[in-house]
Amino acid sequence: MNRSNDAEILWRELISAHPRRTRFALEHLLDAFRGAIPHRQNDADSRSVLAKLLEELEQTGALRTPSKTNRRAYDHSERTSLPKHVVRIDRPTPKMPSAVVWRPELGFAPALGDSWREELLAIQEWLRNEGATAQPVALRERSVEIFGDEKRLDALLGSQLFAAGRLKLDTLRCYLPTVPIHVVSLPPDGSARPLLVVENHTTFDTLCRWNEQSRRYSGVAFGAGAAFVASCASLHPHLAAPGCSRELLYFGDLDPKGIWIPCRAAKGSGLEVRPDVQLYALLLTKGRAHRKLPRGAFPFEPSLLEWLPSSLQADTGRMFKNGLRLPQELVTLPDLLSEIAGTSDRSAQ
Repeated sequence: MNRSNDAEILWRELISAHPRRTRFALEHLLDAFRGAIPHRQNDADSRSVLAKLLEELEQTGALRTPSKTNRRAYDHSERTSLPKHVVRIDRPTPKMPSAVVWRPELGFAPALGDSWREELLAIQEWLRNEGATAQPVALRERSVEIFGDEKRLDALLGSQLFAAGRLKLDTLRCYLPTVPIHVVSLPPDGSARPLLVVENHTTFDTLCRWNEQSRRYSGVAFGAGAAFVASCASLHPHLAAPGCSRELLYFGDLDPKGIWIPCRAAKGSGLEVRPDVQLYALLLTKGRAHRKLPRGAFPFEPSLLEWLPSSLQADTGRMFKNGLRLPQELVTLPDLLSEIAGTSDRSAQ
């Protein structure tokens, strides 16, 4: 397939502006489009024109766009969606480890093989372009700067890239913003109960409703995803409050990032954050009956599984290796209410 004149001009504009890049963010694509085809800038369908040119460049082997099924990889702010980044494939990508001289911060890269090459090269380029001395910014702000995708670093937390002795947030000069933890507590009644932290807002609401009836926890706290890493220490007063047993439990998604969050939060706060075994067991039970689509094995850090009780580690590890994850939203209020009924029936017997 021959490349059109407009596509060729756009490509030359893009690579001449960024000759060393292998990954181009949407802002790079828009700048190149404005420089290459200025007469189309005021057209109502200018994004549609750019989308067609990118498709043509992909078909002629110049670049690769993200999978259309990955909605997070596209900008949907206007009628025509555009990729948040594309990857250059018209020249051989350096092989690891011999073809790449890694910066000291990425000295672990050769041990990871080619599976993380794209991410590591993007980080290497950022570090080389004065990233190592950049002012600290929030995680998602750094993520969009490095990858053109504000949620890419979120997805990498808990992977082999962030295993012990490898990447740290300090290396990327970023931090997780501190979000005040919202806690819904029960009035003290003389009994001591654990405090539960829930990763996502939907399940937080579900467990608050359930706790009003079950009275299993002294309170339910909204961890707000990875923000819990920075805000965990703020729970000290809640753990010392009347009615709390000082036991801190956690329930999140069953995927590498979902386990990394409480592990990292515990390390940074000095608190012991333990899994709520009954909730995770219920999640695994629901997962066995739920139709799931594998998306390729998760390259996770095996030591993360040690946070879970031994009874759940094998099933979870097998699931990750098969490319499966379980969102905590699989556990619904009816599931929890039926467990209350089941517990009551067993007690009566």
